[in-house]
Amino acid sequence: MTRNAGAYLDVPGTEIAFDAAAGERSYLWSRYFVTEPVDALSAGDNIGNTFAIRCRNADGTALPTATEAGSYWAANLVPAIENKLTSALRWVFVAPAAGSYTCRLSIVSYSSIIVNGRTVTMRVPAGAELARQTYPVYTDITRWTLLAGSGTTVARGTTATTLGYTVTPTAGNRLSLYQDAALSTCAAGSSICSGGTTAYDGTVVETWVEAQPRNADGSLCGGPIAGPVSRWDITNAKHHQSAANTLTLTTAQLGGCTQVRTTLKVRNVDGNPVKIHDGYASGTIAATHGSAITYTV
Repeated sequence: MTRNAGAYLDVPGTEIAFDAAAGERSYLWSRYFVTEPVDALSAGDNIGNTFAIRCRNADGTALPTATEAGSYWAANLVPAIENKLTSALRWVFVAPAAGSYTCRLSIVSYSSIIVNGRTVTMRVPAGAELARQTYPVYTDITRWTLLAGSGTTVARGTTATTLGYTVTPTAGNRLSLYQDAALSTCAAGSSICSGGTTAYDGTVVETWVEAQPRNADGSLCGGPIAGPVSRWDITNAKHHQSAANTLTLTTAQLGGCTQVRTTLKVRNVDGNPVKIHDGYASGTIAATHGSAITYTV
Protein backbone atom coordinates (compact mmCIF):
# COMPACT_ATOMS: atom_id res chain seq x y z
CA MET A 1 0.00 0.00 0.00
CA THR A 2 0.99 3.66 -0.44
CA ARG A 3 0.69 6.90 1.51
CA ASN A 4 -1.81 8.31 -0.99
CA ALA A 5 -4.28 6.48 -3.20
CA GLY A 6 -2.38 5.27 -6.26
CA ALA A 7 -3.14 2.89 -9.10
CA TYR A 8 -5.70 0.12 -8.67
CA LEU A 9 -4.47 -3.45 -8.41
CA ASP A 10 -6.64 -6.01 -10.20
CA VAL A 11 -7.60 -9.05 -8.13
CA PRO A 12 -6.39 -12.22 -9.90
CA GLY A 13 -9.08 -14.67 -10.93
CA THR A 14 -11.95 -12.18 -10.88
CA GLU A 15 -11.94 -11.13 -14.54
CA ILE A 16 -15.03 -11.88 -16.63
CA ALA A 17 -14.78 -11.74 -20.44
CA PHE A 18 -17.92 -11.49 -22.56
CA ASP A 19 -19.40 -10.31 -25.84
CA ALA A 20 -22.27 -7.81 -25.79
CA ALA A 21 -24.57 -6.11 -28.25
CA ALA A 22 -24.70 -2.32 -28.26
CA GLY A 23 -26.74 -1.21 -25.25
CA GLU A 24 -26.84 -4.67 -23.65
CA ARG A 25 -26.97 -4.51 -19.86
CA SER A 26 -24.93 -6.57 -17.41
CA TYR A 27 -25.69 -6.42 -13.70
CA LEU A 28 -22.39 -6.95 -11.85
CA TRP A 29 -21.79 -7.53 -8.15
CA SER A 30 -18.95 -8.64 -5.88
CA ARG A 31 -18.94 -11.67 -3.60
CA TYR A 32 -16.49 -12.45 -0.79
CA PHE A 33 -14.39 -9.38 -1.68
CA VAL A 34 -12.43 -8.81 1.53
CA THR A 35 -9.21 -7.06 2.48
CA GLU A 36 -7.12 -7.49 5.61
CA PRO A 37 -3.59 -6.62 6.79
CA VAL A 38 -0.84 -9.23 6.49
CA ASP A 39 0.56 -8.20 9.88
CA ALA A 40 -1.54 -7.06 12.83
CA LEU A 41 -2.14 -3.31 13.04
CA SER A 42 -2.42 -1.14 16.14
CA ALA A 43 -5.09 1.34 17.15
CA GLY A 44 -4.65 4.45 15.02
CA ASP A 45 -3.36 2.53 11.99
CA ASN A 46 -6.40 3.47 9.94
CA ILE A 47 -6.08 2.14 6.40
CA GLY A 48 -8.06 3.67 3.54
CA ASN A 49 -9.40 1.16 1.03
CA THR A 50 -11.18 1.67 -2.28
CA PHE A 51 -12.71 -1.45 -3.85
CA ALA A 52 -13.96 -1.21 -7.43
CA ILE A 53 -15.63 -2.96 -10.34
CA ARG A 54 -13.78 -1.85 -13.48
CA CYS A 55 -14.61 -2.64 -17.11
CA ARG A 56 -12.74 -2.07 -20.37
CA ASN A 57 -12.49 -3.36 -23.90
CA ALA A 58 -11.33 -6.97 -24.23
CA ASP A 59 -8.05 -5.82 -25.81
CA GLY A 60 -7.19 -3.93 -22.63
CA THR A 61 -7.93 -0.45 -23.94
CA ALA A 62 -10.18 1.97 -22.08
CA LEU A 63 -13.84 2.39 -22.96
CA PRO A 64 -14.74 5.42 -25.09
CA THR A 65 -14.16 8.81 -23.47
CA ALA A 66 -16.81 9.73 -20.88
CA THR A 67 -18.23 6.18 -20.83
CA GLU A 68 -18.91 5.08 -17.26
CA ALA A 69 -16.53 2.20 -16.55
CA GLY A 70 -17.48 0.96 -13.09
CA SER A 71 -18.27 1.87 -9.49
CA TYR A 72 -16.40 1.94 -6.19
CA TRP A 73 -16.98 1.12 -2.51
CA ALA A 74 -14.71 2.80 0.06
CA ALA A 75 -14.08 2.80 3.81
CA ASN A 76 -11.21 2.94 6.28
CA LEU A 77 -10.16 -0.14 8.18
CA VAL A 78 -10.14 0.82 11.87
CA PRO A 79 -8.10 -1.50 14.12
CA ALA A 80 -8.46 -2.79 16.75
CA ILE A 81 -12.23 -2.42 16.33
CA GLU A 82 -12.09 -4.44 13.11
CA ASN A 83 -9.43 -6.56 11.42
CA LYS A 84 -10.90 -6.83 7.93
CA LEU A 85 -13.30 -5.09 5.54
CA THR A 86 -15.87 -6.70 3.27
CA SER A 87 -17.11 -4.63 0.32
CA ALA A 88 -20.59 -4.57 -1.21
CA LEU A 89 -20.08 -3.58 -4.83
CA ARG A 90 -22.83 -3.58 -7.47
CA TRP A 91 -23.20 -1.79 -10.77
CA VAL A 92 -24.77 -2.03 -14.24
CA PHE A 93 -22.47 -2.15 -17.28
CA VAL A 94 -24.05 -0.82 -20.49
CA ALA A 95 -22.13 -1.86 -23.61
CA PRO A 96 -21.30 1.33 -25.55
CA ALA A 97 -21.14 -0.64 -28.81
CA ALA A 98 -21.28 -4.22 -30.04
CA GLY A 99 -18.01 -5.81 -29.00
CA SER A 100 -15.96 -7.80 -26.50
CA TYR A 101 -15.39 -6.57 -22.95
CA THR A 102 -13.78 -7.57 -19.67
CA CYS A 103 -14.72 -6.58 -16.13
CA ARG A 104 -12.83 -7.33 -12.92
CA LEU A 105 -12.49 -6.49 -9.22
CA SER A 106 -9.76 -4.06 -8.24
CA ILE A 107 -8.49 -2.46 -5.03
CA VAL A 108 -6.15 0.24 -3.74
CA SER A 109 -5.08 0.74 -0.12
CA TYR A 110 -3.44 3.86 1.33
CA SER A 111 -2.77 5.69 4.62
CA SER A 112 -0.90 8.63 6.11
CA ILE A 113 0.92 6.15 8.39
CA ILE A 114 3.15 5.25 5.42
CA VAL A 115 5.97 7.58 6.43
CA ASN A 116 9.61 7.39 7.60
CA GLY A 117 10.21 4.09 5.85
CA ARG A 118 7.24 2.27 7.32
CA THR A 119 5.56 -0.30 5.09
CA VAL A 120 2.19 -2.04 5.41
CA THR A 121 0.93 -4.85 3.19
CA MET A 122 -2.75 -5.62 2.69
CA ARG A 123 -4.10 -8.76 1.06
CA VAL A 124 -7.29 -10.03 -0.53
CA PRO A 125 -7.93 -13.59 0.72
CA ALA A 126 -8.85 -16.28 -1.78
CA GLY A 127 -12.52 -16.43 -2.73
CA ALA A 128 -13.24 -12.96 -4.14
CA GLU A 129 -15.37 -13.15 -7.26
CA LEU A 130 -17.32 -10.99 -9.64
CA ALA A 131 -20.80 -12.20 -10.62
CA ARG A 132 -22.69 -11.17 -13.76
CA GLN A 133 -26.31 -11.37 -14.87
CA THR A 134 -27.16 -10.30 -18.43
CA TYR A 135 -30.23 -8.42 -19.66
CA PRO A 136 -31.33 -7.70 -23.27
CA VAL A 137 -31.00 -4.22 -24.70
CA TYR A 138 -34.63 -3.26 -24.14
CA THR A 139 -35.25 -4.94 -20.79
CA ASP A 140 -36.29 -3.04 -17.67
CA ILE A 141 -32.90 -2.40 -16.10
CA THR A 142 -31.23 0.95 -15.91
CA ARG A 143 -28.58 2.84 -13.96
CA TRP A 144 -27.88 6.43 -13.00
CA THR A 145 -25.11 8.34 -11.23
CA LEU A 146 -25.01 11.47 -9.07
CA LEU A 147 -23.23 13.72 -11.54
CA ALA A 148 -20.42 16.11 -10.68
CA GLY A 149 -21.77 19.29 -9.13
CA SER A 150 -24.84 17.52 -7.73
CA GLY A 151 -23.33 16.44 -4.41
CA THR A 152 -24.14 18.13 -1.13
CA THR A 153 -23.10 18.36 2.51
CA VAL A 154 -25.77 17.40 5.04
CA ALA A 155 -25.82 19.34 8.32
CA ARG A 156 -26.53 17.80 11.71
CA GLY A 157 -30.25 17.22 12.26
CA THR A 158 -31.21 17.54 8.59
CA THR A 159 -32.12 15.14 5.78
CA ALA A 160 -31.04 15.39 2.15
CA THR A 161 -33.00 14.00 -0.79
CA THR A 162 -30.73 13.13 -3.70
CA LEU A 163 -29.99 10.71 -6.56
CA GLY A 164 -33.48 11.10 -8.01
CA TYR A 165 -34.51 9.06 -11.03
CA THR A 166 -37.86 8.21 -12.66
CA VAL A 167 -38.43 4.55 -13.52
CA THR A 168 -41.19 3.33 -15.87
CA PRO A 169 -41.67 -0.43 -15.32
CA THR A 170 -43.16 -2.19 -18.34
CA ALA A 171 -42.94 -5.86 -17.40
CA GLY A 172 -42.50 -8.19 -14.45
CA ASN A 173 -44.04 -8.22 -10.98
CA ARG A 174 -41.07 -7.07 -8.88
CA LEU A 175 -39.05 -3.86 -8.90
CA SER A 176 -35.72 -3.65 -7.06
CA LEU A 177 -34.25 -0.19 -6.51
CA TYR A 178 -30.61 0.16 -5.49
CA GLN A 179 -29.16 3.45 -4.25
CA ASP A 180 -25.54 3.38 -3.02
CA ALA A 181 -23.98 6.52 -1.55
CA ALA A 182 -20.31 7.43 -1.05
CA LEU A 183 -20.23 9.36 2.25
CA SER A 184 -17.47 11.15 4.20
CA THR A 185 -17.62 12.78 7.61
CA CYS A 186 -16.46 16.41 7.64
CA ALA A 187 -13.80 16.34 10.34
CA ALA A 188 -12.42 19.61 11.71
CA GLY A 189 -10.01 21.05 9.13
CA SER A 190 -11.01 18.54 6.45
CA SER A 191 -9.88 19.30 2.92
CA ILE A 192 -12.90 17.40 1.59
CA CYS A 193 -15.73 19.38 3.20
CA SER A 194 -16.18 22.23 5.68
CA GLY A 195 -18.18 22.78 8.85
CA GLY A 196 -16.62 20.12 11.06
CA THR A 197 -15.51 20.85 14.63
CA THR A 198 -13.62 18.99 17.33
CA ALA A 199 -16.86 18.78 19.32
CA TYR A 200 -17.72 15.59 17.42
CA ASP A 201 -15.82 12.44 16.48
CA GLY A 202 -17.49 11.82 13.15
CA THR A 203 -21.12 11.53 12.07
CA VAL A 204 -24.01 9.15 12.70
CA VAL A 205 -25.96 8.78 9.45
CA GLU A 206 -29.14 7.01 8.38
CA THR A 207 -29.87 6.18 4.74
CA TRP A 208 -32.80 4.66 2.88
CA VAL A 209 -34.50 4.49 -0.51
CA GLU A 210 -37.83 6.23 -1.05
CA ALA A 211 -40.16 5.45 -3.97
CA GLN A 212 -42.93 7.83 -4.98
CA PRO A 213 -45.44 6.34 -7.46
CA ARG A 214 -46.49 8.76 -10.21
CA ASN A 215 -48.81 9.00 -13.16
CA ALA A 216 -47.51 9.30 -16.72
CA ASP A 217 -47.84 13.10 -16.54
CA GLY A 218 -45.63 13.22 -13.43
CA SER A 219 -48.44 13.87 -10.94
CA LEU A 220 -48.39 12.00 -7.62
CA CYS A 221 -50.18 8.67 -7.49
CA GLY A 222 -50.53 7.57 -3.88
CA GLY A 223 -48.05 8.15 -1.07
CA PRO A 224 -44.31 7.51 -0.87
CA ILE A 225 -42.95 4.07 0.02
CA ALA A 226 -39.87 4.00 2.25
CA GLY A 227 -37.30 1.23 2.25
CA PRO A 228 -35.37 -0.19 5.21
CA VAL A 229 -33.29 2.34 7.15
CA SER A 230 -29.57 1.63 7.54
CA ARG A 231 -27.46 3.32 10.23
CA TRP A 232 -23.77 4.20 9.75
CA ASP A 233 -21.34 5.41 12.41
CA ILE A 234 -18.69 7.23 10.35
CA THR A 235 -16.08 8.17 12.95
CA ASN A 236 -13.08 10.35 12.13
CA ALA A 237 -11.05 7.13 12.06
CA LYS A 238 -13.53 5.47 9.68
CA HIS A 239 -13.52 8.71 7.62
CA HIS A 240 -15.65 7.50 4.72
CA GLN A 241 -18.25 4.84 4.12
CA SER A 242 -20.11 3.54 1.08
CA ALA A 243 -23.72 3.08 2.17
CA ALA A 244 -25.69 0.45 0.22
CA ASN A 245 -29.50 0.69 0.21
CA THR A 246 -32.20 -1.48 -1.41
CA LEU A 247 -35.97 -1.26 -1.74
CA THR A 248 -37.85 -4.10 -3.42
CA LEU A 249 -41.50 -3.57 -4.40
CA THR A 250 -44.19 -5.64 -6.01
CA THR A 251 -45.83 -3.94 -8.97
CA ALA A 252 -49.11 -4.43 -7.11
CA GLN A 253 -47.85 -1.93 -4.51
CA LEU A 254 -47.82 0.73 -7.22
CA GLY A 255 -51.61 0.66 -7.33
CA GLY A 256 -51.79 1.04 -11.09
CA CYS A 257 -49.34 3.96 -11.19
CA THR A 258 -47.17 3.81 -14.30
CA GLN A 259 -44.01 5.48 -12.98
CA VAL A 260 -41.87 5.53 -9.85
CA ARG A 261 -39.69 8.42 -8.78
CA THR A 262 -36.95 6.93 -6.63
CA THR A 263 -34.66 8.98 -4.39
CA LEU A 264 -31.99 8.42 -1.77
CA LYS A 265 -32.54 9.85 1.70
CA VAL A 266 -29.50 10.76 3.82
CA ARG A 267 -30.23 11.87 7.39
CA ASN A 268 -27.47 13.33 9.58
CA VAL A 269 -28.57 12.04 12.98
CA ASP A 270 -25.72 13.52 15.01
CA GLY A 271 -22.20 14.84 14.66
CA ASN A 272 -20.32 16.82 12.06
CA PRO A 273 -21.69 17.48 8.55
CA VAL A 274 -21.49 14.55 6.13
CA LYS A 275 -20.58 14.89 2.46
CA ILE A 276 -22.38 12.98 -0.29
CA HIS A 277 -19.78 12.46 -3.02
CA ASP A 278 -20.72 13.06 -6.64
CA GLY A 279 -19.17 12.45 -10.03
CA TYR A 280 -16.46 9.90 -10.70
CA ALA A 281 -13.13 8.73 -9.36
CA SER A 282 -10.26 8.41 -11.84
CA GLY A 283 -11.11 6.11 -14.72
CA THR A 284 -14.78 7.20 -14.77
CA ILE A 285 -15.62 5.04 -11.74
CA ALA A 286 -18.97 6.09 -10.22
CA ALA A 287 -19.21 7.29 -6.62
CA THR A 288 -22.89 7.65 -5.61
CA HIS A 289 -25.07 5.69 -8.00
CA GLY A 290 -28.32 3.75 -8.40
CA SER A 291 -30.05 1.16 -10.55
CA ALA A 292 -33.49 -0.33 -11.04
CA ILE A 293 -34.38 -3.84 -12.17
CA THR A 294 -37.86 -5.09 -13.03
CA TYR A 295 -38.24 -8.88 -13.04
CA THR A 296 -40.69 -11.73 -12.53
CA VAL A 297 -40.74 -14.23 -9.67
